[in-house]
Amino acid sequence: MPESVGMRWGRIVVGALLAEVGLFVVAVPLNLIPGGLTVLLYSVLPLCLVATFLGGWWAARKAGARFVWHGLLVGVLAALLYGALTWKTTLPVVYVVANYLKLAGGAAGGLLAQRLAGKPASLPSAA
Repeated sequence: MPESVGMRWGRIVVGALLAEVGLFVVAVPLNLIPGGLTVLLYSVLPLCLVATFLGGWWAARKAGARFVWHGLLVGVLAALLYGALTWKTTLPVVYVVANYLKLAGGAAGGLLAQRLAGKPASLPSAA
């Protein structure tokens, strides 16, 4: 299998970690200010979407192929990382929805990387 077709797992892991670290950098200070929890509840959806969009784009831009898969896997791993950190915590529904948006954000980032690379948009294939 040519290198340009293989999955770049290191970039996927780093992209997911960067997305989650970016979210924590924003979320922790918001929790510390008065009324910050309310602001966080309203901003968590777009923050998760944007963070994984950027992580998915970063991971997929050097992929060579399977751009959307790279981005989607960034979103999946970011959601799993957050789930591992909060698995004993009861979360508001908005946080659960935000984790699903991580999948969409990562895939959209991969799609942007694909378009910027000049590759035609296509549905990801399993093979």
